[in-house]
Amino acid sequence: MEAVGKAARRAKVNAVGTMKTGVPLKVRIDEQIEEIDSVSEAADFLQRWPLERRGHVYRSALNACSAAIAAQISEADAMKVFTGFARVTGILVAESGPAMTLEARTVQSRMPKQGRQAPK
Repeated sequence: MEAVGKAARRAKVNAVGTMKTGVPLKVRIDEQIEEIDSVSEAADFLQRWPLERRGHVYRSALNACSAAIAAQISEADAMKVFTGFARVTGILVAESGPAMTLEARTVQSRMPKQGRQAPK
């Protein structure tokens, strides 16, 4: 229980959805790096995301941020979903430098392994 108390004291909470995580998440968009360190900042960032790039990963991140602001899920869980969004879209900046990029998946990586049957 003492560890929970220390963590609560370290976090700075202004209002629901604004809990500072302590370690900002860095994302790069249009050659500028932004630091996201609260659910409300993540939601604001998502509102500025280009319409043509909004897909199911975007919607998941926005829904998670909205749910955390409404206290339906934890802010930590919402930030995990937002981090996944940043990673998948290739905007997540690694601590040591440039944005992380994902390599395109091959058809083989989406096929079942030998000996396994595809789900019906």
